[in-house]
Amino acid sequence: ILKMKWSCCILVAVVLLASVVLAEGEIWEEDEKEVLIRSERGAKNSKDPCRYEKGPWSECDAKTNTRSRQLTLKKKADGTTSTTCEPTKTIQKKCKKACRYEKGTWSQCNAQNEMVRTDTIKEKSDPSCEQKRLTTKKCKNKGGRSNKANKGNGNGTKGARRNRQH
Repeated sequence: ILKMKWSCCILVAVVLLASVVLAEGEIWEEDEKEVLIRSERGAKNSKDPCRYEKGPWSECDAKTNTRSRQLTLKKKADGTTSTTCEPTKTIQKKCKKACRYEKGTWSQCNAQNEMVRTDTIKEKSDPSCEQKRLTTKKCKNKGGRSNKANKGNGNGTKGARRNRQH
């Protein structure tokens, strides 16, 4: 009986060891697949026969609020270019906002129940922008909140809303 117990223990240990070795092999295979997938993703761009060199972006056109860039067809390794590709392309995109501001901090609520913030212009903004801009915002009515809290659940609507949310 003792020999049988030991042989069962050894058998279980061998099975566990074999399963660990197989599991490590599976993990290794998954890692190899990941690497293959990554290399495929990078190779996807080579399918496009037309490859372009990007020129610098132009200054922003104030009328159209766009800037453009010239793309020039790259030559192949043998010095030729593809006849099916356009020799040059122009792409356009919208300009960023000309006036960029550093936001200030909000003031305390004033007599008109408003907060005020003064924003100052950032260095690289358009010189035609205002140096400072004022932004106002209504204050939240804290008095109204406390009144609602004091009223309690008078008509039951608050409880009904709570039930709808869950």
